[in-house]
Amino acid sequence: MTSADLPALDAHAHIAPDVTRDQITALGDAVVFAMTRSLHEASQVKNRRDHSLIWGLGIHPAVATARAAWDPERFKDLLRSFALVGEIGLDRRGGDWARQCSIFQELLTIVRSEPVLVSIHSSGATTEVVQYLTDAKTRGAILHWFNGDDTDVKRAIDVDAYFSVNAAMSEDQIRRLPRNRVLCETDFPARKVRSRRPADTGRIELLLSQAWGTSPQEVRATTWWNLRTLSERSGAIERLPEPVADTLLYL
Repeated sequence: MTSADLPALDAHAHIAPDVTRDQITALGDAVVFAMTRSLHEASQVKNRRDHSLIWGLGIHPAVATARAAWDPERFKDLLRSFALVGEIGLDRRGGDWARQCSIFQELLTIVRSEPVLVSIHSSGATTEVVQYLTDAKTRGAILHWFNGDDTDVKRAIDVDAYFSVNAAMSEDQIRRLPRNRVLCETDFPARKVRSRRPADTGRIELLLSQAWGTSPQEVRATTWWNLRTLSERSGAIERLPEPVADTLLYL
């Protein structure tokens, strides 16, 4: 498969659990990591088999109802059906910091030995998130919209984390991240990113091409290769939908 044949890859977006088949078809061949914010949402998508979507099992740190309903045994039961955990993490302005930290630590302990990708929120808490990843020795971590400083980035790389980036991030922040660890995201429907739909990755691919001195097509090829590397290292490739795993294996 050539770089021109590769579909868009969106490593972090939010899609309603009741999304229709026609709405998914409108995404074409794009592959989208579809985050959930609570165990309730995740239970709604547990048995979906959508060709374009890789559903995540999430507990959003800033959603109080998700924190209140946290149940590690229910999470473990759901986890068997997912190749992706997300969105989880910490949010400095999300309320009940102690509870956030407790849940995040417990989540990382549970997923540590599981063959999954893990999309992680770190708003206002980049240093703390990296420390938790370091302590837990987490595999498959993807730091979503990561705005850490040079020290945070280096420590994240030391624990083998990857980064999903979007068009609302600064050029300086994007340049901080090594290209062999970058994936594209829209964080749809985040207003600052201004993506019209999930998988609308054209703007971030253009920004990366300018930062890296290459073409948008080569950016897309690089991000797909990065996903292959991360999926193989974490073991998540064994759980990914067959069409996605086949794309990765035939790059």
